[in-house]
Amino acid sequence: MMNEPEENDFKHKVRLTAYPTCELGGIVWAYLGPVEHMPPLPKFAWTQAPESHSHVTKVIQECNWLQGLEGGIDTSHAPIMHRLLTDSSKRGGIKPSNPFVRGKAPTLVVDVTDYGYQYAGIRPLGESEVHIRTYQFVMPFHQIRPSKSESGLNLDAGHIWVPIDDENCMVYNWSYCPDGPLTDEDKLERGLGNGPMHVDPKTFRSAANRANNYMLDRLVQKTETYTGIDGINVQDRAIQESMGRICDRSKEHLGPADKAIIQARKLLRQAVKTVEAGGTPDGTGTSYYPLRAHEAVLPRAADWRGELVPEMKQEAILQTV
Repeated sequence: MMNEPEENDFKHKVRLTAYPTCELGGIVWAYLGPVEHMPPLPKFAWTQAPESHSHVTKVIQECNWLQGLEGGIDTSHAPIMHRLLTDSSKRGGIKPSNPFVRGKAPTLVVDVTDYGYQYAGIRPLGESEVHIRTYQFVMPFHQIRPSKSESGLNLDAGHIWVPIDDENCMVYNWSYCPDGPLTDEDKLERGLGNGPMHVDPKTFRSAANRANNYMLDRLVQKTETYTGIDGINVQDRAIQESMGRICDRSKEHLGPADKAIIQARKLLRQAVKTVEAGGTPDGTGTSYYPLRAHEAVLPRAADWRGELVPEMKQEAILQTV
């Protein structure tokens, strides 16, 4: 140090901690725990896709990471908050004709596993069909969901909510297409609001934010979208950030539609207790490697697990809640 006399030899008293890292799927992953408990590499299916078939962005979210996670794993809000008012709208959102919107309020099924859980929203469509959308929650902060690209490709997509401090987190947004390469238009993420047109590529801060009321447009809200805010994930950030930096959960009224959130809290609490006792928490194995997320309209009597999630073995389900 320039302000220390040479004879003090102060530099030999200062040490930095190093952590093992790996690069997978365009993200640098770090392990911060005890060496003897280091898990296998995080080889999610999307991290094994060719570079041309996958895409990752990131954005700072100004709230506690758990608020972001809980909003992300909640399926019941999506066809309400993210809906378009007309099929002709070109903005990001879900069209009224989509069965995800046309279906009634969902029944949630949560299959607890050794990596977290699979959950599904089952929505009645008339007398004979149901719309089913499955998701995966991989402990402690990774969501996998079905999606579509800007050009209409079927995707697996998801988010990772990584804490920065108690009141901020970095959200990694990833997507991949198993069937072909993504286009340049797909990588702009116009509909989601995560690409370079919506997020500063140097600071990773969203152009639409608290300070400008998330660029809410009342005319758009009246004529095109439920929220009047452009970008599906911008809408998510607006709701999650406006709850306050750390939400007061003592004022909540959770119901059956919040089953995935309730179960996530139980698993996270248990993981903390497990680590405190010197054990290995859920989500540190390899059973999540092949996981996908799916969506379909099926007959009411169909075996939706067998048809939609063939890569997930029934014996892997520890409990259904």
